[in-house]
Parts: sequence; structure tokens; C-alpha cells
Amino acid sequence: MKKLAILLLVFTLSLSMIGTIVKGESGVRYNTFTISNGRFVRTQTAYTPLSSQSDVYGESLDKPNDIYIDDNNMVYIVSTNEAEGTGKLLVFSLESEDVTVLGEDFLINPTGVHVGRNGHIYIADRGNNVAYQLDEEGNILETYTKPNSPLFGDDEFQPRKIISDARGNVYILNNGSRGLAQFTNDNDFLGYFGTNYIQPSLRTVLQYMFFTEEQRSNLFQLSPPEISNMAIDDRGLIHTVSLGVEGTGVKRLNISGDNLLGEVYNLEDLQDVFVGPIGNIYTVSKSGYIYEYDVEGNLLFAFGGQDESNQIKGLFNVPSAIAVDSSYNIFALDQASQELLIYIPTEFSDLVHGALSLYQDGNYEESEEPWQEVLKMNDLFDLAHKGLGNAYFSLGQYSDALEEYDIARDRDGYSDAYWEVRNQYLIDNVGVILGAFFILLLLYLINLKANFFHYLGDPLKKGLRALRKNVRVIDEMLYVFTYLRNPAESSYHIKRKERVGYLAATLLLFIYFGFYIYYIYNLGFLFNYRDLSNINLLEEVLKVFLPVLLFVVSNYLIGSIREGEGRLKDVYVTTVFSLAPLFISFPLIAILSNGLTYNESFLISFAQFIAIFVTGIYFFFMVKETHYYNVKDTIISLLISFFTMVMLLLGTFIIYILLSELFTLVRDLIMEVYYHV
Repeated sequence: MKKLAILLLVFTLSLSMIGTIVKGESGVRYNTFTISNGRFVRTQTAYTPLSSQSDVYGESLDKPNDIYIDDNNMVYIVSTNEAEGTGKLLVFSLESEDVTVLGEDFLINPTGVHVGRNGHIYIADRGNNVAYQLDEEGNILETYTKPNSPLFGDDEFQPRKIISDARGNVYILNNGSRGLAQFTNDNDFLGYFGTNYIQPSLRTVLQYMFFTEEQRSNLFQLSPPEISNMAIDDRGLIHTVSLGVEGTGVKRLNISGDNLLGEVYNLEDLQDVFVGPIGNIYTVSKSGYIYEYDVEGNLLFAFGGQDESNQIKGLFNVPSAIAVDSSYNIFALDQASQELLIYIPTEFSDLVHGALSLYQDGNYEESEEPWQEVLKMNDLFDLAHKGLGNAYFSLGQYSDALEEYDIARDRDGYSDAYWEVRNQYLIDNVGVILGAFFILLLLYLINLKANFFHYLGDPLKKGLRALRKNVRVIDEMLYVFTYLRNPAESSYHIKRKERVGYLAATLLLFIYFGFYIYYIYNLGFLFNYRDLSNINLLEEVLKVFLPVLLFVVSNYLIGSIREGEGRLKDVYVTTVFSLAPLFISFPLIAILSNGLTYNESFLISFAQFIAIFVTGIYFFFMVKETHYYNVKDTIISLLISFFTMVMLLLGTFIIYILLSELFTLVRDLIMEVYYHV
């Protein structure tokens, strides 16, 4: 009933305000998107624009800068009258038609407003270079000015945004590159909080290593990404949004200033952030897009856009702030058009919010029905599949949960469900498994006395020997196993007795490629993070064949210079043979991964390490025996070979760029002659 009453009052507010402007067409003129399987997909409209107005109950908004809605659905808007050079605070309730104007006698350009749990109002007045703490009547309780502290630095004090936590600490956004200036309730400056960091690239690391001090001083005058706004949730956790940051532009900070959200889908021009009911995070960008996330940072909805003509309902000119009431109604400010835009949730988003509320409270069984309703409306809504998976898991329906987690790409949930499914399978089939084990054990023990296994093995061995004798290329390919048992002696036979030719080694390399492709497509879901639909076969061919060929050419050239004995053919064959442990491990690891959960993930890591380590050893002995080097010369040859590979790639890239430029020049000359002659 309260939600319905608020919705009716919001609608009344949009109709009853003097000077209300409802522009453009009545239909929703923007699309709404969500994330499905890591991609943006269209979904049902989540919010419809209700109205856009330039005043509140007859009180002009002027140039609205910031908005805040407290737990009692009281709305606070700070704005600036640029013509008169004054500012004000508008306070009104969504449950009545009263509006109060505060601060006209001392505010100049207020750009941030927040209400603490004690009811005190905090305002950042950038035009006055101060921030205020007011009581509910608008009386000044505390004034925050530039701290007289070396920790603050030489920056001017121009507070843009302000918030407070449950302990009374105040956080002021002044210079966003430094972080949030933190003050105690007694107005003592504590330092900066939540500062962003510069992520070093390979280029900057190399420049730092090789540049002089003077060059470094000129180059490394870099600033961290700027925090553009902040908010605080019911748990006292501060949220920030930053400019020019992809993936971590939205952060939830703990008391140490560390990010708790991880990577999210965000735009790089974020303007404001607000934490709404059930911890959902709302952001608005300078380009006019509103993103809503759940408490874990999963993107629920993305909608909106920019319309500088102010003719399309629900789109922005220059958005400045966003807030949400207890009924999920969105209130957003547009500085350029000087309007308050109101969006109301649709039936679809109400279903999502209701299911989320149950889901976050741990009522998974109760959330099953609303999640089912969400999926009836949009089967691509990943979070609904995840919520349904949790519901099935809590009901003990682990197979159904496994399917839903798979659709939602929720690997943690999938691992837990698969553990239960696997455990139930082992319990149901323990008799069969133990019986098969003891039968095999008994057969093995009998064979120790009767030796009857050779009746099965001898025909296979005889057939294989005949095949190797009659088909030379198969014999040469199978020689790889002899090489793995004794690389020194096998290298001698390859070099001196022409034991293996180019064709066998090349066919073996193609078999390796098949193992690699099998690995890519059959690695278990829990350990395979690649998007199989986006795999480019040509890229995979280059990943396998190009490094091998580059190493063969590089090592042969270095061997020729450094008195190595290996011919090009010898280097090629032994290189292919020495890679066998790595490529043979691919299908084995893929098969193993489909029977494991995250609890046994160390087995995958261990198997990969062993495969790489053994291959590295064979690589070392391959170079040593092929060129007949000692240990020192082998190490030097390997290092120079890898360096030569890099130089060959770099040279090829440079030649490609030059040829591209030459082609463009010739084409432009031909076109010029064609059009002017």
C-alpha cells in the first residue's frame, strides 16, 4: 500500500507542479539492455519516463546540481540561480505537497547534498569554497574549510560533493584525483580515502627502466583517474564512480579503501552514483545512460541516452545527478534543460526487484516463482537463471540447478551443484564401481600367474609392427615415443641416419593442433573462460604453428652462427618431437576437467605445470643434443633464439606497416590520376 501511495503521489507531483513540461512523444523512445552470456542484449523496458519538470510545487529548480532522497522519501535538491549568483536547497516530501526552501541567504553554488542518519543536512558549496553541516531547519552547525594540514596539499578547496557515515565522519570530493578528503565529526582532517591508482602498462615499465631521471620527471607527471562522484549505502560502505576507467569505474570501498565489487560493465564518463533499495547501485553517465546494478555489481538494466534538442521524452541533455526512492522510482536532474526527470519501474523491473529482494535475503525457495515469471518475459536474463539455480539448489534439485547455473555462466554455483550431482552419482553407483575395481584387480592378480593378457596384446603388437613396417610415415611419427624415452640417442638417429622426415614431423604437428582444438572446445565449463562462439580458427592456427616455425628458423640461424651441428631438418623434427608432452597433455587435461569442481582445481594447475615443465626439459635437451652443445652453450642458444623470434616478429610488423603505407600511397596516386586526367 505504501508503494502504491508513493507512486500516486509521484504521479500527482508530475501533474500538479506549476510549469511542468512533458516534452516529445508519449512512447518510450529508448532501448533497454541487460547482460546475457557476457553480451549486451535487448530486454523489456525497465523504466518508463513519467515526467520532466522545471519546478517543484511552483518553486523553480533554476540550475539543479544534485539530488538526494532519504529513507523517509524526503527529496533534497540543491540548485544555482546563475543570474542572481545565489543557491538554494529545496526540501519536499513524496507524501505531501509541501516544499521548503533553505540556504538562500548563504549558498552561492551548491553542487552536492547529502542527509546523514542523524537527519543533518550536508551541502558542498563550490562557489563559496566551503561545505556545511545543517540541522533540519537549515541552521549552520559546522563549516568545513580548507584544512591547515600538509596532508591536504596545495590544492584549492572547492568541494563538489559531500557524504557522511554512521560515525559522523564526513567525506568531501574536492580534487577527484587525490580521492575523498576525510574529516571527523569535529572537523579534523584525517587524510584522503579511496584514491584511485595508476595501472602501469608494459610501455611505462620499460620507459621507467631505460629513461634518464630528467626524462622520467617529464614523462611521469601522471594523475590517477578522477573520482567524479560518491554515495554511501545502509551498511556504511562508500561507493565511487570515476572518469576514464573501464571495468572498475564503479567501486564499493571497505574501510581500507579497497574495492569490493571487482569488474563491472560501466561507461567511462560516469557522472553520479546512488545506492537504492536492497543495495542496488544506480549510475548516470554524461552521455545520458542510466545503469542499474544489483548489490553484487551485476548489471540489471542499461537505458537512456542523450537528446540535446530536449524533444524526446526520457532522454537527457546534460545529466547532473540521480537518486532513487523506496519504490524504485528514479529521479534524475538535467542541468542544461534545468529539469527534474522522473522514471517509474515497469511490471518487468518490479518482478526483478521482488525476486532480488527475496534472493538477497536468502529466501531462495520463495524467489523461485518470481524468477520463473521473469524468465517467461525474458529468457535471456542471466540473473534470473542464477536466482532460479539457487532456488533449485536450496530445494535439493541439483541437476536442475546445474542447468540454470550453466545458462547463467555462474561457475561458483555450477561447481557447488556439480559437487552434489557427482556425490549422488557415486553414492548410487558405489556397488558397480567397487565391483568393477575388484574384478580388474582379480584379473590382474590372475595374470601374474597365468600370463593370459598377452593373448590380447600380442595381436595388437603384431598388427602395429606390420603397419609400421609397411607404412614408413606412420613408423616415423610413432618414433616420437622412442625420442621421449631417450632423446640423446634418438637425436643421433634423426641427424645421422635420416630416421624421421619432414612429412612425418608435419603430420605430427597437425595432430598436435587437433589436440589443441579438442582442448579448447572440451575443457570443462568451470575452467574454460573462452567464448567458444568467437573463436577464430585462423588465429588458433597461428598460435600453434607460428611459434614453432619461428623457433625453428631462429634456432637454426643461431646454430649456424654458433657452430651448431643441427641442420634445418634436424631442428624442425626434434622441435616437433620435444613438444609432444605439452600437446599430449591437452586432451587428458580436458577430459579430467569435466569431472572436477573448484575444490579440485589444483589438479588442473598441477597437470598443466607438469606438462610445461617436462616440455621445457625436453626443449633444453633437444637443443643440446641437436647442436651437440654443452650446458652453457645450450642456455645461450635458447636465449638468443627467443630474442631472434621477437626481432623477426617486430621486423615483419614493420615491413607490413611500410607496405601498407606504400600500398595506400600508390592507390591514392592512381585515384588522383584517374579523377584528374
